[in-house]
Amino acid sequence: MNTIKKILTVAFMLCLTASLALNTHAAGADTVLLGGMPFGLKLYTQGVLVINVDDGSSADSAGIKENDIILSANDTDVTDNDQLREIITSSNGADIELSLMRDNTPITVTLAPETNDEDEYEAGMWIRDSTAGLGTITYFDEETRSFGALGHGICDRDTGMLMPLKSGEVLKAEISSVCKAQRGVAGGLNGYMDEEVIGIVSLNNSYGIYGRYSVSLSDTRIECADDSEIRPGAAQIVTTTDENGPKTYDIEIESVNTDNNSGQNMVIRVTDEDLKEKTGGIIQGMSGSPILQNGKLIGAVTHVFVNTPEKGYGITISNMRENYAQYGGIDA
Repeated sequence: MNTIKKILTVAFMLCLTASLALNTHAAGADTVLLGGMPFGLKLYTQGVLVINVDDGSSADSAGIKENDIILSANDTDVTDNDQLREIITSSNGADIELSLMRDNTPITVTLAPETNDEDEYEAGMWIRDSTAGLGTITYFDEETRSFGALGHGICDRDTGMLMPLKSGEVLKAEISSVCKAQRGVAGGLNGYMDEEVIGIVSLNNSYGIYGRYSVSLSDTRIECADDSEIRPGAAQIVTTTDENGPKTYDIEIESVNTDNNSGQNMVIRVTDEDLKEKTGGIIQGMSGSPILQNGKLIGAVTHVFVNTPEKGYGITISNMRENYAQYGGIDA
């Protein structure tokens, strides 16, 4: 059977969300399998996410707001856009009771659909139930068969809201081309994902995406560093910018702040001339690229400074892994 490939020209963007203050210091050295390879992701939401509400529409009159998550309609669980659209268009104008989640608070509103110019019933809101894109895997944990990637959450591209996870699939991917970063303009990796599922996603939070893998793409074992071992100075990142797979490039760690719970634990700067020539620095799709220092895994690339693309932020590996445990992953 031929593998069907789909082109992806969008890499996952940084998601800024409020986070609980947690202890991010490692509880002892251990080893994982090193990432650095790209992956494709299909992510499906819990309910549907409202990304825009038309002024004066029936959704506006009902009090529905951008970033609301619609969980049910007339006591029927909402699973995707098409289902909710069908409930609204077949309502004949009858009121629909919607159960929403707003800022982690459940609320109920009554929607009175109105007809449009084609005499079809509508609500006047834009909704989304899934997203897809490219990113970079940070590590595979052999002991728990878990993985971590991105180093930041996946957000809706229009609202910036952390996508409420229902389910997700991780697929093999290849990088086909690079859109080079320029000052003020974010670059990105372009590539393909095929239908081979190598894992499932169980958690999407401010510190990364996490789940269980069925196929490991790495056989390189590496020790995870304790936060106390991380120092400003020379380091490396492992990332993939073409079809030849992961490569190691030189960077400089300019500062370290292991008490920062936003995932912005390190300021890093790309010093490798080959990488700067090819990508302009840090670009979309490189989020999750492992950061190494003194032969140990110390963290992952998370942010790019758009006006200075050779610089960005990194999260420590202990912060990344402990927040998987804290938010419903493996036992700490």
